[in-house]
Amino acid sequence: MKKRTSIIAAGVFLLIAGMLAWSLKPAHDNERNDSDGDGGSIESIADGEASENRTEKEAYELKIIEMNEQEKEETRKKLFSFMESCKNIYESTIKEGNTDEDALHGMIEVGAKKGLSVACGNRDYNLSNYEQVDAALRDALSGKEAEAEIYQVNTVGVFRYYHLAFNKKNELFVTSASAVFTEEMKPALSQLEKILAYQWEYTPKGWLIWEKALSRNQEMDMHIFCRVLPLDEQCRRITQEYVVPVSYFCNNLFLTDWDMSSLEKLEFNDLFEFLYAEEYGKRLENEAYGDGIPKHEFESVIGQYFDISVDEMERYGRYDSAKGSYPFRAIGIRNRVQQLQPSFPEVVRCTENGDGTVTAYVEAVSIEEGMDCYYAHEVTLGRREDGRYVYVGNRVDRERSYCIPAYRARREFEGAE
Repeated sequence: MKKRTSIIAAGVFLLIAGMLAWSLKPAHDNERNDSDGDGGSIESIADGEASENRTEKEAYELKIIEMNEQEKEETRKKLFSFMESCKNIYESTIKEGNTDEDALHGMIEVGAKKGLSVACGNRDYNLSNYEQVDAALRDALSGKEAEAEIYQVNTVGVFRYYHLAFNKKNELFVTSASAVFTEEMKPALSQLEKILAYQWEYTPKGWLIWEKALSRNQEMDMHIFCRVLPLDEQCRRITQEYVVPVSYFCNNLFLTDWDMSSLEKLEFNDLFEFLYAEEYGKRLENEAYGDGIPKHEFESVIGQYFDISVDEMERYGRYDSAKGSYPFRAIGIRNRVQQLQPSFPEVVRCTENGDGTVTAYVEAVSIEEGMDCYYAHEVTLGRREDGRYVYVGNRVDRERSYCIPAYRARREFEGAE
């Protein structure tokens, strides 16, 4: 389900060349062989191009299906009924100023007891009653008519409902509704529509992906993702505590091959702020570290996530004994490379290695590209006696990665500034 970004890129190139009349022409048209005699009349070629342009234009347009009043009322009742069942949990968390993850999970369980399939907007909790959705999707894949319903809760207080209807032509019709609680704690509808999806797939990994219409760019992305098949608790814990907090932005922990014999490959100074945020639950105050990271702070944080000696930290972290600190540069516009980022990573399986370590297989999802495996790598973790993990290695799976996020150490930009 990759987007046709080549169409846009080709259009820009041709515009620069001044060929405005051809700028909307699909890239594959250029493959036509024009060497066969006269190739047809000008009129016939123009008609063909106009038809293709209309088809291309239609692909970008959302195909809205009119709903009758009964459909609208049934959709509204289902969503409002679920919201009312979650009202007590939601209201208690709002009084405390936010809707936290525990509250979201509690509302999912409320729906689960009612037999509903409820997804978490934070993607850190399994879809409840996933079996009924999975069964419907498998029927749809085999060419049968099928229906499924999915509800969703999220931290911003928006409740969603999706009704999925598949016909024998392999078409997907999606009825979606969104609603919020008013200040008086009454459900209020904010969105209701029915569309014919541009395309859809149910991946072997268990992701249901549909595209409402062909997406023009990232800002106008039309993909909807829902993980149907569950992940086990170990996978979810490692994802949330050891992969998501670091991810792939401005550090290379997961972007290069390394193990305990090649720690020199890691940029601990760039990694520090991400581990600091995970350890203390708050972001690093860059202004306070203009002269570097104090020795005890750097070693305390790094020591929580790596079993390495102080001597190794001093060597690999470029410790400045005169200043008593480790060098640090805050992330800025001029000290990072442009990077194609996956939307989010997830650990899809874990393997116990028999030596006290576990290997977590990570596949990063890209919503914009409509891919459930945009970048893949394996993280090896060592288990401590207190139940925490430390990082002991990483391997990039180049064969299964569509794109490896770019990275350059911040220190390498110092001479260019």
